[in-house]
Amino acid sequence: MVDAAATMALETLRDLLIEEVKFFSGVEGQVMDLGRDLQRMRDFLKDADKWPDRYDSAIVRGRVSELINLATSAEDVLEKYAVEVASKRGAKNLKKRLKRFTCILGECLALHEIGKETGGIMSRMAELTKDLESIRNTSSFECNDDQRLQRQTYGHEIEEHFVGMKKDIDRLVLHMKNMDDRSSRVISICGMGGLGKTTLARKIYQHKDVLFCFEARAWVCITQKLQAKAIFQEILRQLLPGENNERITRMEEGELGRELYHIQKEKKCLVVLDDIWKIDHWNILKKAFPIEESKSKILLTTRNQRVADAGFVHKLDLLTEDESWDLLQKIALPIHQSEAIGRELVRKCGCLPLAVSAIGGILRGQQNPGDWNKVLKNMDSHLKHGKGVDANDKRVEQVLNLSYNVLPYYLKLCFLYLGCFREDDDIEVEDVYLIWMAEGLISSDDKGRNETLWDVAERYLNELASKCMVQVKMSTRGFKSCRLHDLVRDLCLSKGKEEKFFEDSQRKIRRLAINLDDDDAQFKNANLRSLLLLYRSRPDHHDITNIWKNLLSNALLRSLKVLVLENCIFEDEKLPRAVRKLVMLKHLSIRGSMVVELPEFVCKLPCLQSLDLRAASSITLPSSIDNMGRLRHLFLYLPTTIDGGRLRLDGLTKFETFIGFSSKVFDTNHLLKLTNLQRFDAVVHDLESLSVVVDHFTKLKDQLREARLEINVRDDLSSEQGSRVIDSLMHCPLNYLSIKGKLRRLSAWDPQLLQNLVSLSLSCSEIVEDPMETLQHLPTLQSLWLGNDAFVGTEMVCGSKGFPQLKILVLRRLRNLVGWRVEEEAMPNLSVLGIGDCPKLEMIPKGIISMASITKLVIGLMPSNFMLRLRPGGEDYPKISHIPFLNLYYQ
Repeated sequence: MVDAAATMALETLRDLLIEEVKFFSGVEGQVMDLGRDLQRMRDFLKDADKWPDRYDSAIVRGRVSELINLATSAEDVLEKYAVEVASKRGAKNLKKRLKRFTCILGECLALHEIGKETGGIMSRMAELTKDLESIRNTSSFECNDDQRLQRQTYGHEIEEHFVGMKKDIDRLVLHMKNMDDRSSRVISICGMGGLGKTTLARKIYQHKDVLFCFEARAWVCITQKLQAKAIFQEILRQLLPGENNERITRMEEGELGRELYHIQKEKKCLVVLDDIWKIDHWNILKKAFPIEESKSKILLTTRNQRVADAGFVHKLDLLTEDESWDLLQKIALPIHQSEAIGRELVRKCGCLPLAVSAIGGILRGQQNPGDWNKVLKNMDSHLKHGKGVDANDKRVEQVLNLSYNVLPYYLKLCFLYLGCFREDDDIEVEDVYLIWMAEGLISSDDKGRNETLWDVAERYLNELASKCMVQVKMSTRGFKSCRLHDLVRDLCLSKGKEEKFFEDSQRKIRRLAINLDDDDAQFKNANLRSLLLLYRSRPDHHDITNIWKNLLSNALLRSLKVLVLENCIFEDEKLPRAVRKLVMLKHLSIRGSMVVELPEFVCKLPCLQSLDLRAASSITLPSSIDNMGRLRHLFLYLPTTIDGGRLRLDGLTKFETFIGFSSKVFDTNHLLKLTNLQRFDAVVHDLESLSVVVDHFTKLKDQLREARLEINVRDDLSSEQGSRVIDSLMHCPLNYLSIKGKLRRLSAWDPQLLQNLVSLSLSCSEIVEDPMETLQHLPTLQSLWLGNDAFVGTEMVCGSKGFPQLKILVLRRLRNLVGWRVEEEAMPNLSVLGIGDCPKLEMIPKGIISMASITKLVIGLMPSNFMLRLRPGGEDYPKISHIPFLNLYYQ
């Protein structure tokens, strides 16, 4: 088996060799040769990752295990060099130079040892290269015929047990019947393995209304091994059942494609391509389909969103818990067991239809309540290994394994790391990107023009999501968080253990995430690269102290690259001094932890690239933060305090992300030195600082990926100076804008210049004219908050087709607002509406009744007459009765 962890270790080593050891005295040539060998090995592993059924080869698994040990040893050698030699070079003053002189002998010994170990690594690598090349040239990895036949699907099959999907079927049949809609000539059903994509496709294929629409039909199963000629032949045989089979057999691939193309132009045909995996496969096949020139239709099922994007995309969701329970009952009848146990079983299955079906097959006919409890306690064994049942019930593991096996090697590494996070947690994507980068999982080779590693990490996550390996939540700015389905997480942990991602071949722990109840004795056998202390609530500081004592006893503590301390409490609310020894640390997070100040020693960590200081309380920053020349990403919560005057920034020239800038904490004039910013979140408290920040935003408009600005000033923004600065905002590439201060007017705003604005908050603005007249023309606005007398007039109107992208609207404490009118087709995408503390507002707008997109309405702190109209039977209840979630506070 080609191990993903091996590839990651080799790539990390290659990067270290190039960046850290070019100047090795005496061993430079030898080390660079090793770097070239590693590059060749990396290319070989990329190629070997594509071998069919490579995971069943014990020989490959054994060789890869050796590669892991080899790569780990080499990395340890280089880290030893970085700590014992490189970090001590470059002394500037006399005292440090004298100290350096006393270290020369030690450095010579270290370099000698490095050269010796490098030679051993190169020798063993040559042997492994020769061995693997021999395996590659002599071994044949043929697909397991039994597994391939098990995965073969047919359109005539009847589902014995079927629940749910009524809305899915109705929607897809409607698209099938619509022959005039060009966008639905290709229809894709997309979702993770085991969701029931093939089942749904069969329901459509066999539906009586669909049968009536088409003159001919064909169903073929593609799978991972594409054979275009055989597929074209099978489609032709089904579309032309009376055709001479020998003629079709003799035809070449090009002839088959042309005839298939012609038939679909002449007849209305429905062709189902089930289980298509790669966009390359679709690009090969689609040449035989006259998508734009006929009324024939193609129905695809796929786990790959990129394939699905070929036409109309129908994303299939998990079953609900009720639907899963119904399915379990249908399969396992007769049932005389507790519904509570049954529902717990389907929850353990993550409401994945394939998993529920497998468990139902195990339970069928079992009457003893103890049997059900045994299955519940051993769910993992049953789903992964088909324990106690026939081989068919291993299909859950097989289906999920297929999704993992087809991932490119670089996505395997990133996927495996997600297993470090807590089960059932939504993982902030920022955390994922920063940790992936610190671990070296993001390859600089994948950077495009003007891209950063953050951009590459974002693309990797998008690929995992598009392949249905990760579930993502969206915000107005894109990905907000991600998580793994329960069974996918089980797969992740299983593969991580199998591929020695979480511990090395000597069973030393490499990556560890712990909670308060975990046994901290495991630190005694650790060679940690990542340590994540992820507490949902803050534990007693004594437990944290014990953890650090165990860490300090670990001789290989210095190899740690990622340290996440979430919701922790430390003695005296200070970061442990043990952190100062983490000289290889690249990412440090203390989000939610009780830490009152950032110690000076953190600013001296030589490799630190990302620092998350969004602590549970205000944190004091030292002036030496300006010396962190390698820092690229900084996250702060406000308020942040400082020790002395405002902090300098001119030494932080590599900054790419700066979240939490405040003009009260940092010297605004130094912003001009931060020319590499990609993501910038700033709060300003005076007009002078605002002018500098706006100017800097404008200069960086071609490179900023995300720009947030909060204006919180006492100055009158409607003054001549204030108006001049506010007007200059029109030229900023802002995504998020919050203004707290007296604006009085919006008439000078040009919505066409604010092309990137997705969120706007106005407070205490005292605008006299109707703000909606201007704001409704903002083309990308998705969230709008008006509060605290942002508007002091009495009437507001949301015009027809205004706010085309708005999803969230909140009106709060507009004390003069009396009437609000929403015209037809206004806010067509509004999802959430909140109204509160508007004492003069007479009624909710009539136009709300025609908003089909709205899903949530929250109203509170309103006059009793207003609220009475919204009660069932009230005058305004028909306006809101169609909204699924109503949260009305009558008190």
